[in-house]
Amino acid sequence: MRKPRLLSPMGVIALAPLALFACQSTSDTSTGGSAGNGGSAGAGGSAGSGGAGGATADGGLDPNGNYTPKGCSFVIGARPEYQQWAIGTSDTGATPHIRRVRLGLGGSVAQGSPGHADPSTSAGVAWQTDDGTLASDLAWGDSTDASTWPAAQRVTGVTWLTPPGVINGNGAQRMHETYVCGLTPGRTYYYRVGGGAAGSEQWSDVYAFTTAPADGTTSVKIAVTGDSRGEQQDAWRVLQSRLLGKGVGLQLFSGDMINLAPDQGEWEQWLDNAGTGPDGKASALPQLLTLAAHGNHDNHTSLFFGNLVLPQDPTAFTARFAELFFSVDFGPVHAVIIDDAYLISTPADADYKAAVTEWLQKDLDAADKNRAARPWIVAVHHHPEFSSSAHGKDADVMRGRNFFVPIWDQYHVDMVLNGHDHDYERSKPLTGPADSPVLQSTNTAGTTYVVCAGSGAEGYGAGQNTWTAFSHAYSGTEIGMYGLLTADQHSLTLEAHALTADGSDPVLDQATLTR
Repeated sequence: MRKPRLLSPMGVIALAPLALFACQSTSDTSTGGSAGNGGSAGAGGSAGSGGAGGATADGGLDPNGNYTPKGCSFVIGARPEYQQWAIGTSDTGATPHIRRVRLGLGGSVAQGSPGHADPSTSAGVAWQTDDGTLASDLAWGDSTDASTWPAAQRVTGVTWLTPPGVINGNGAQRMHETYVCGLTPGRTYYYRVGGGAAGSEQWSDVYAFTTAPADGTTSVKIAVTGDSRGEQQDAWRVLQSRLLGKGVGLQLFSGDMINLAPDQGEWEQWLDNAGTGPDGKASALPQLLTLAAHGNHDNHTSLFFGNLVLPQDPTAFTARFAELFFSVDFGPVHAVIIDDAYLISTPADADYKAAVTEWLQKDLDAADKNRAARPWIVAVHHHPEFSSSAHGKDADVMRGRNFFVPIWDQYHVDMVLNGHDHDYERSKPLTGPADSPVLQSTNTAGTTYVVCAGSGAEGYGAGQNTWTAFSHAYSGTEIGMYGLLTADQHSLTLEAHALTADGSDPVLDQATLTR
């Protein structure tokens, strides 16, 4: 039984999944070498021998090509369509062209396991180079001056070719991905990526990121965004630059990065605009941890997986489900991020549904029992359970409502964050049954559902329903919208902002859940 918690308010049709656009490799996938050949990782970071099953202490590839990052307790796997998957070497091409450096997170999806994804002690970084550059090192330190960093603070990752997109392909793309573990919680680190032979190394600029707090006693601020596809009025680039000044430590993105998933050029534009702000300075991409749910426009292509760095369990689930569902603890918040497309499409993927159901129930059960340490449970997925806008009555949305609502009710999930409809809507506290939701008088008695999607996509109209507490459509001087979620041990506050070109970004709505 939920205890009363007060809620204080302040005053184009999407594409169906296009499986035929999935990027496929036209050449054999290769591990790039036998297990045990770790390659050069530079001073203090030799990848060493992998050994059967991977070697946590030394890093390396196991006989199946799975990669255990040096010093980490989790495994990274190559997708079947990746080409030339291998441990990085010291090779650099004539023009490495290091670009699109992006901060992410590795780790397993099993809560309570030694390698569970942990943004307080680890980070993952990916980037792109010209082909011929195989150097995949990450070095870090406590200042902007890389010459002062300890030689031991350097690790080697993996490199591969992501096959070209069906649209605007430009050929296979050379990718790199490296992970670092054992970091100190709540600390700012400086890093760069690249590497190469001594005396001829090539490095990126120096970037900074801050690890999450160690436990749930420290207040945190989280950005809530989604649906950047189309990037109208430069909204995505403006928003990513602006978030750096808002004091956020994590960005939760509810899906639909781009319009056409197999368009490589569109993905590169999305990354470029998140990496460099309108002022030409480094933006959020390499500095703000972004955890994204898969949206229907993202379409399970190689480009989705190759361009993001997300937790996965390649040895526990089939490779095609890796990076599609996971959870993290971030201060007082336990967040679950889920791809819902395989659950609500017709026909649904029965294997995925079984895997997600088993994982989600175990994850939420553990999180609900851990409320004293981390009081808030937040879920992120693309299609909204409750929306009064354009897609609110779509058949796939209804299938998602029927799947999720009983689970959210069972484990007392506090807030669900969605996209898909390009507007803002916050519900009153709700419980099932899914087909006839019940309004609750306090937020402890029900779940608050939020649609907050407007970081580049065209705006939809905002509607009203019996469950609606507040809704808003952006247009005119408002080029989009975003949310700021602030959490401590006693309250969870959502503040919705209009995104404006002049930076005024007025508050549209505010709601606080309290204990």
